[in-house]
Amino acid sequence: MIGYLMSLSPWHWLSAAVLLLVVEMMVGSYYLLWVSFSAFLTAVLQWMFGLNWESQMVIFTLATIFSVIAWYVYDKRRDKSHSHPTLNKRGHQYIGRTFELSQPIINGVGKIKVDDSTWKVKGADAPVGTLIQVTDIDGTVLIVESKGESKP
Repeated sequence: MIGYLMSLSPWHWLSAAVLLLVVEMMVGSYYLLWVSFSAFLTAVLQWMFGLNWESQMVIFTLATIFSVIAWYVYDKRRDKSHSHPTLNKRGHQYIGRTFELSQPIINGVGKIKVDDSTWKVKGADAPVGTLIQVTDIDGTVLIVESKGESKP
């Protein structure tokens, strides 16, 4: 084992970095990203300075410990309130917005155009062109209420 460790080349470390990066892409925890970075750093330092195996292990260990702790501290301190809670909930993005009816609401059901798509709406009967405000969503149907105004 010692003989193998003594023959570690930058290519061994680079291979380990790539392998760890591939595993990180499958897992998605971000911690292996930093271990992969440490292996890459060790590969670069080994290539530049021709370090002995003890130095390589110390560099890899310290870089891993430092980078994982730094990521942990950063992740705990960063403000996560600016994330987009409605990013994958497209209909929820429209709550509170006002639109114009593209098809009248008859028997409680109508349609509006939003950008390049058409949405089914439920609400009080209203003619085409009435301004409506989205108040809620039920599956893929927007719940609306009339603003009482019509566009000229």
